[in-house]
Amino acid sequence: MLAGDGTLTLVDAGYPADLELVESSLRAVASATGAGDARLTSVLVTHGHSDHIGTVSALRRRHGFEVFAAHAEVPNVTREQLHQVTVGDVLPHLYKPRFARWVLHAVRAGGLGDVAVTDVVPLDLGASRTFSGHRVVPTAAVGHTPGHTVFALPDDDVLITGDALVTGHPTSRLDGVQMLHPIFHSDLAEAGRTYGRLVDRGARVVLPGHGPVLRR
Repeated sequence: MLAGDGTLTLVDAGYPADLELVESSLRAVASATGAGDARLTSVLVTHGHSDHIGTVSALRRRHGFEVFAAHAEVPNVTREQLHQVTVGDVLPHLYKPRFARWVLHAVRAGGLGDVAVTDVVPLDLGASRTFSGHRVVPTAAVGHTPGHTVFALPDDDVLITGDALVTGHPTSRLDGVQMLHPIFHSDLAEAGRTYGRLVDRGARVVLPGHGPVLRR
């Protein structure tokens, strides 16, 4: 989440059932930054999976804001297309306790619901824009989905990686920098190449879509 200029910008937004957690986080960040009356004015989307856009429509009804995603990812966010793990992808792994627990949580959290987002503003990749007082540069990081995007904050030395690079996941035994399980990627080979580039990319702080913050 970005805060500045009396506004807040959210990057991704959790499952539908995470709505009140997201609202709580908005209040906490506004308070911690001394901007208790800051308005949520923008949501940036790394990709259109249900655990990343699940609360967007409900939040927008409450707050009113613009939603931004890369041109290539907009159809996934609006659900004109759907690039997401399927029940058939998951079934062969349900004998694994970690997968079974994750599936149960995802279903309970609304992961199979209608999370389509309308009126998405396309972002030009590589073009710097200012959100809540921070310069943000969206960069293609495809493979997890066809239009997956990472967001660099060059003035803050921060990289927001979405699911192109994570530091943990309920289905994984690993801690630290890693890729998600292969079933989660629409193009595994491309996702691997993207991951390699991100691992080599220097940023003081990495904010992944899953797992703890990475500080270098």
